[in-house]
Amino acid sequence: MVAADANPYSGRTQYGLRSLPIVVAALAVGVVWWARRTGRTWDADLLPALFGGMGSLTLLIALHGTPFDTLGLTGDATFRQEAITRFADTWHLDDYTYKGLPAYYAPAFFWVSGRVAAVAGITPWHMLKLGTIAVAFVAPVLSYLLWRRIVSARTAAIISATALLIPWLDEAYAAIIVVTFVPWWLEVGFGLTRRGVKRLHPVTLGLIGAAFFLCYYYFFFIIPFVLVLQFFVARRGGWHSWRETGRTAVILGIAAAGSAVFWAPLAWSMLTAPNVESLNNRWIVLETTGLALPFFEPSVFGALCLIGLAFLVVTAKEALSRALLILLVSLYVWQVVGFLLLAVEKPLMSFRMRELVPVVLLAAAAIAGARLTKYATEHLSLDLAGRLAAAAGVLLVVFAGDRFVGTVLDRVKVAHNQTLPDGTLPQYHRDDAQASSTPSGPISAAIDGMYQGEGHPVVLTDRLELMAIKPYYGFVQFNVNYSHPSSQFHPRIAFLRELAAAATPAQFAALTDNNPYDKIDALALGSKDKDDLVFSYSEDAFPFGNEITEITIPKKLIQANYFDIKQVGPDLVAVRRPGT
Repeated sequence: MVAADANPYSGRTQYGLRSLPIVVAALAVGVVWWARRTGRTWDADLLPALFGGMGSLTLLIALHGTPFDTLGLTGDATFRQEAITRFADTWHLDDYTYKGLPAYYAPAFFWVSGRVAAVAGITPWHMLKLGTIAVAFVAPVLSYLLWRRIVSARTAAIISATALLIPWLDEAYAAIIVVTFVPWWLEVGFGLTRRGVKRLHPVTLGLIGAAFFLCYYYFFFIIPFVLVLQFFVARRGGWHSWRETGRTAVILGIAAAGSAVFWAPLAWSMLTAPNVESLNNRWIVLETTGLALPFFEPSVFGALCLIGLAFLVVTAKEALSRALLILLVSLYVWQVVGFLLLAVEKPLMSFRMRELVPVVLLAAAAIAGARLTKYATEHLSLDLAGRLAAAAGVLLVVFAGDRFVGTVLDRVKVAHNQTLPDGTLPQYHRDDAQASSTPSGPISAAIDGMYQGEGHPVVLTDRLELMAIKPYYGFVQFNVNYSHPSSQFHPRIAFLRELAAAATPAQFAALTDNNPYDKIDALALGSKDKDDLVFSYSEDAFPFGNEITEITIPKKLIQANYFDIKQVGPDLVAVRRPGT
């Protein structure tokens, strides 16, 4: 347990966290030495657990004193918190914002988190932190379990450290898939397993694929590119097999069927909606447009990636290296296609695929290291080869661990300075941090106290924290890129401008009741000045990210004849009175 007074930013805690990789490296060396001395191989099974334990312990300590995960309630963390809060309220795969629409983002991580919160009585918006800590442990273990089917157990254990080198801390659900997709696809698409390991049944591989798709589906878009490139390479090399191609197709079909609970309702909603807008993929800034070229980085990380690339090129005739090269080239083809479509304003969010590039290269570097260790054992004294391997292993673990700890300590600053729903700050906030003047707790209390309808109200608000802690429905998303494709985002925005231009309070109230979208049960908006309220939202500014846009609503349109009204700090909360 973490001591109650363990400030994550105290000198003692910082020193302890920075020392943790050294402790883990020493334990890892001791485990390997003992296993080899006794002629056993259980050390390979223990190493990923050590890596995962270091990851989860680092997060547990660094996030001590705050209920938030690394991003607090900023950026993408807002919709992730919304999704968990929604699924804590219902087991249905519903969209986190809009009433009556199916889930848009891959729901598995959020659904499990929400259901755990509901069953265990945990506050839903605490679950993103707990889920991130859990994923930090699980990711290396799952990576190891899949990679050891492809390479030796000890090599797979080293590859599992990739989870520390590429920590997707802000997207825990994706962090699992980024380190497991490659070994899964090597068995599914290329039929590869190491000697003595029988391939899994197509149903099993398909169900694993379905689980991956339900967690994070973006990497599946690379599969057609890989299959096409693999076909041409196989035909030229004379080893193409239609039977293997058919087996891959069956596995992908099972994965599609297994994940249909998510994508089928989504596809139907998009096919039947009057105005479908794919807005999520339009978010892009200049910093996200570059190619993934990690092997050019002047760092240990870059050197490892360069070693991996060199190994793949030198051993390209080997089945595993050839498969990894095909996957690597396909990733770059995807990015180039993304650039071309970007030029015609049809972006693919191709930068999302960049994380797989170092995954492939680091795996290749680990395989190269294992090959080099074997060579040293055969050509040098066993004692010298063992010492060299131990030294290399210690340096690798210390480097990976230190990189992970540094990343965590840098990322969690937001979490310690995020205003809590009650208007206070977490225990270990900065001295100069200031709490928000519009905490979500009093606003939600005002809505709940005045709302008399059935179910959860549809709220017009730009208070993102409010939607993260309460399972309200939103009339419109406050960020264009988080809005469901079938939500009619821009028609709803146009309606809000019409609503703001209402001639009388009666007309305003009537429009909130009767419009083509949802009845607006409540409003929670800040004041622009003494006469006007304002609804602020992030509008599409492709290709330069987003821009804040405002819709001004005159306060005189919201009258007590039609609304129960309460002033909460600088915000006005108005709940539609039934029957008026």
